[in-house]
Amino acid sequence: MAEQFDVSYDMVVVGGGGSGLSCAVQAAKDGLTVAVLEKKPELGGNTAFAEGHASFESVEQAKRGITVTKDQGYRALLDYSHWNAKPALVARYVENADQTVLKMIEEGVVYHDVLVMESDDGLPTWHIPEGEMSGLLAVLKGSIQRLGVEVFLETRATSLITSDSGAVIGVVATDKDGEQVRIGAGAVALAGGGFGSNAELLAKYTSYSHPEKIFPFGSDCATGDGLLMAEAVGGHPFRKIGTALLGPLMRGKTIISHTNCAGLQPYYWADAQGRRFCNEIVALNFGHAGQTIAQQPAGYTWTIIDQATVRHLVEERCEIGMGIYIVAGQKLDTLPAELEADVAAGLTAFKGETLEELAAAIGVDPVGFVGDIAEYNQACATGKDTKFVKQEHLRPIAEGPFYALKMEAGILVTTGGIDIDEYMRVIDAKGDPIVGLYAVGCEAGGLYGESYCMTVNGASAGFALTSGWLAADHAAELVKAGQSA
Repeated sequence: MAEQFDVSYDMVVVGGGGSGLSCAVQAAKDGLTVAVLEKKPELGGNTAFAEGHASFESVEQAKRGITVTKDQGYRALLDYSHWNAKPALVARYVENADQTVLKMIEEGVVYHDVLVMESDDGLPTWHIPEGEMSGLLAVLKGSIQRLGVEVFLETRATSLITSDSGAVIGVVATDKDGEQVRIGAGAVALAGGGFGSNAELLAKYTSYSHPEKIFPFGSDCATGDGLLMAEAVGGHPFRKIGTALLGPLMRGKTIISHTNCAGLQPYYWADAQGRRFCNEIVALNFGHAGQTIAQQPAGYTWTIIDQATVRHLVEERCEIGMGIYIVAGQKLDTLPAELEADVAAGLTAFKGETLEELAAAIGVDPVGFVGDIAEYNQACATGKDTKFVKQEHLRPIAEGPFYALKMEAGILVTTGGIDIDEYMRVIDAKGDPIVGLYAVGCEAGGLYGESYCMTVNGASAGFALTSGWLAADHAAELVKAGQSA
């Protein structure tokens, strides 16, 4: 018996972030009827919190005299993953990312810079649109409206509909009124942004000490709906599904917070017992620092600074920034006032006139705490840290008052998801594509190994945009040919 649908489209996109909007725009331009289902009251997803996206050999790089070859991009992504990423998928992304820039320009996006983040081996791949990525999304929102894409907000996809042969032919969703809707589709693209906001899935697929303590730093919409729906029809997770972009962050603070930025600095880090536990140079790589904190037994760490360090940050510079919002070398001029307010709140910042008082404030043994700091101060004086062989950013902790900043792991995105092939088709455990089903952006896995690639700046957002339109083009060819995609 033929399936009964309330409405049908050539393509249904589940999720209205960067990958979903890119997919919807391209599908509509390819002549398909398109619907976007977004469970939140607004479009944007995690892409709205990004600054820029990656590309290689783009017109914007050429305009600025920047050379980053596709070969460099390909090798950087594969080498960083220790070749755990999928070579064919990485190649399709890298090969087509320059076309993404042209497509965005065609829609009306203007790029004001191409940058590299603070990294010794980073590539200048970070294409920054006017208004950052939220500005780019605003352009794409205008595009889908102009192209006649139908958008259903506060509408959550709950399951996929399959034919007798196992092909995906539609979606079951719950609309904003709580009514169930059956939507037919020639093809479905899952673009829900992964599972970074789902503590249960983080516990299942990652090895972090306290996944329940990892908090979303951005949108809370990435709850793994796409992954669960794909698994229900034969899809399966990519073998590195636990990969995520984590960062060292203070709970409740914004990306422009100067206290948060002070906590990122590579000066002195202590574990939950107040003991120094690593070479703080790890802070120079945002992703590595987040992973380091997430692996701590208690799931958090303390950044310890003294009054001399506060003055340094206010009057001279910070060593590490927060993307384009606080740049490395910037003075943290609002730090004193913000720090005192945070100390008064008593949640993420604590103060002591002496180190013993600070130890009491954060509930650690003063003997080990003060002893480790004394040992570190000696290393600062001699310029030789024999405990963790640190050679840079040796700043003593000697002038009171002293501060402890509680740093936790915030998650920006999961970057290992549903297993796909290079055409963005969801594949089963045997590697065969599930007819009619695609996964794009952070919903998909295969671009990374054990960690996010920090040397290709904007890789996740770049993959979101590029995988979106590549999936749309592939689906459009089959739908137009009269085949089930």
